[in-house]
Amino acid sequence: MAKDERIERLRAVPLFAGCTDKQLAFIATRVEDLDFPAGKVLTEQGKSGGEFFIVLSGEAEVRHDGAVVNRMKAGDHFGEIALLDNGPRTATVVTTSPMRCLVLSPRQFQDVLHQDADIAVTLLHAVVRRLRNAAHLPAD
Repeated sequence: MAKDERIERLRAVPLFAGCTDKQLAFIATRVEDLDFPAGKVLTEQGKSGGEFFIVLSGEAEVRHDGAVVNRMKAGDHFGEIALLDNGPRTATVVTTSPMRCLVLSPRQFQDVLHQDADIAVTLLHAVVRRLRNAAHLPAD
């Protein structure tokens, strides 16, 4: 995948939406293009996570407590919360067809944060906005 395409895929993710083109270009150098076969467990509910996925092609089921609660397809993304805190996954994601994803590992993410403090601040603001919205807290 071309670097420009990676940048556009990253820009569509709310966590990275506040980043500049230069910052997105830097993050794009850290993501990997990976292929997964049908039936591959990408995340497992309750297990410590780490990788963040942007779906380029294919489909996957999102399961919570064994029940299918969502489906992932091209353009969707998941795993950003576990990427930030390496905490337990909130759902299991299993591919239902061959799938191609951009993947950012915790190590690559840490590298991004250590190389560019402005990216860390931008992401922190995005996370706080998301928390305020989820908890219905007033904005300052």
